[in-house]
Amino acid sequence: MRVTQQSIQNGWLQDIQQRLGTIDTLNRQVGSGVRVVKPSDDPAAASRIVRLDEVVARNEQYLKNIDEALARNQSTDSALDQVYQRMVQAKSLAVEGANSASMALSASFRALADEVGGLKGGLLQIAGTRQEGRYLFSGTADERAPFGSGGGPYVGDSNQLRINLGNGQVAAVNLPGDRAFRETEVRGDKPLPVDGTGQVVLGADLVFRVSDGTRSSDGTPRSVAVTVPAGNYEPSALAKAIDDQLTAGGVNVRAGLTDTGALRLSLANDLQGGEMTLEDVSGGLHSTLGLTAGTKNLFGLLDDLQAALGSEDPSQVSGLLDRLDRALDSLGLQRGLVGTQGRNLDFAKTRLEAYNATTDSLKSQIEGVDTVQAITKLSTEQQAYQTALASGARILNVSILDYLR
Repeated sequence: MRVTQQSIQNGWLQDIQQRLGTIDTLNRQVGSGVRVVKPSDDPAAASRIVRLDEVVARNEQYLKNIDEALARNQSTDSALDQVYQRMVQAKSLAVEGANSASMALSASFRALADEVGGLKGGLLQIAGTRQEGRYLFSGTADERAPFGSGGGPYVGDSNQLRINLGNGQVAAVNLPGDRAFRETEVRGDKPLPVDGTGQVVLGADLVFRVSDGTRSSDGTPRSVAVTVPAGNYEPSALAKAIDDQLTAGGVNVRAGLTDTGALRLSLANDLQGGEMTLEDVSGGLHSTLGLTAGTKNLFGLLDDLQAALGSEDPSQVSGLLDRLDRALDSLGLQRGLVGTQGRNLDFAKTRLEAYNATTDSLKSQIEGVDTVQAITKLSTEQQAYQTALASGARILNVSILDYLR
């Protein structure tokens, strides 16, 4: 194969261009500290870097969601703490009103009743708390207030807002008002009335409706019309007859008896949303079963306490103490669940931040430059470049002389 002067020159030019490209790349790497500036620098490494960047970006979105959820969680926890403190105050007022020795004056009862009214107003304000324009206690229907001006039936929904934490994990971030402000149990204010044989005598059919505050798949409220035919019943048999109908009706309410023989209706699952409402259809709900109609929530409880204080009857007030204790227990449970939500969110945030730090470290290892090695290589390439230039000068000189001859 004949080697011509032109081919030598072309080879020299290609070598010079390659060395200039290498020197340019090394200069960029030393200056930036990054080895893979463009995909052609290292296609395999560039592909890994893209995947790692996608993971970090996705986790950053998760972290943003968690920060927003933590803000909502902290607001919920603070609001529940305020609710709990007000209900503790209500219990203290009830204890004072139940003490007949300290409540000789009508003015004292009126003063306590007014305080309870103020506590209810405070509870309604807390229930209407908003976070970034959205109601905190309305479930996912957070564009509307959860309760009316009187604290009547809950009008939000029972759904919890949930966020994706990554790694297949999902977390609830709110507490619907039908869990935060409800009563989980309703007890008769007296034992079931029995005759001399220990039987509850119903002279006529007894009909009442029980709702658990939730809705079925078609959006209709879940409720059961309980019918107890006229007749004689053992108290436990009467409670079972009611419980069987509640169970068959699919509501989250069960019936039983208290230690004193009073009828008790309670939510079967405290973690399920909804608040109980009783409707007296046939009449006799209170006279026979000792239960009062209405929606069972903290607002109704404070209304009853205010009315009991207004009656100036310490025994009526005393009859609400157990109910207040149960309300405080339920609030304590919900506060604990909200606290658990917050801890889970904190844990997920820590996990994602640690994962991103590890990913960033791995990315740095892949795309990073060994500066000492790169500078050494740059020096070598620059020396080789200078040598090549010198060689090229000789080649070009020979070429010109040949041309002149």
